[in-house]
Amino acid sequence: MTNWDFPCSDPVDISIDTWTSGSIVVAGEPTSTITVEVVPSHHGADVDDLIAQVGVAFDDGQLYIRGPRLSGFRRKKGLDLTIKVPQGSSCAAKTVSADLAAVGELSGLTMQTASGDGTAAAVTGNVTVQSASGDVLLQAAGGDIAINTASGDIQAASVDGAARINTASGDVTIGHCTGSVQARTASGDVDLSAVASGEVDLVSASGDLAVAVVPGIGVYLDLASTSGSIRSELDASDDGEDASVAAVQISCRTLSGDIRIRKARGAAAQPAAPAGPADAADAGKPDAIGR
Repeated sequence: MTNWDFPCSDPVDISIDTWTSGSIVVAGEPTSTITVEVVPSHHGADVDDLIAQVGVAFDDGQLYIRGPRLSGFRRKKGLDLTIKVPQGSSCAAKTVSADLAAVGELSGLTMQTASGDGTAAAVTGNVTVQSASGDVLLQAAGGDIAINTASGDIQAASVDGAARINTASGDVTIGHCTGSVQARTASGDVDLSAVASGEVDLVSASGDLAVAVVPGIGVYLDLASTSGSIRSELDASDDGEDASVAAVQISCRTLSGDIRIRKARGAAAQPAAPAGPADAADAGKPDAIGR
């Protein structure tokens, strides 16, 4: 085990340069000392040569960590990196197969990885993730999120901003989102649990698309599926809503996937407008759906 300690009580910017194998844990917590710890990922592994290659430096609010050379890793040889920094710090990391977990509170998170998973508890700012096959799990993002992955699944419980997501076969699940949502997938499913404003633009080849809308707002629907079913469980307003005045504009396009629009549970917009009679949206035709 190897440790580095630096006195600091203000938020810092963390840069992790290519942590190949093992894991990374970044903890943003009330503290007056930055702590960096490196241990072997596997008990009994001879990794002294790898630990010797790790570089750690701190200067003027910047914490820089350099991982061992890529050629130095072998099967069952990896390093676990733990970083404790003042809450409100930001982190940018590059990994190959190492997973990254952010606990506590960070102000921003950027991750670039081949197959590592990324998880975060609370990020008050933006989150950007580029991954080939790793999964991404976010509890709360206070800003925008931008996630690109080939086969990894994406989950975000709460996004207080816009979401832009691209995936080939991974599933996308987003809880409450206050901003616009754009998602592109080939075979993955997309499920949005509560949208209240902005534009929702979903495109899939064979995946199913599902959007839940917070009750009490005007919604404009533009839905089309070549061979899949389309169902709206919203209530049509008496006069209808056109795209220019609707609080939410939803566009869903799929070839063989199903499309479902429903009311979000346990959420309501204020003030709520009167509801009108129920009508189903026609396939491939724009529809104005109210409360």
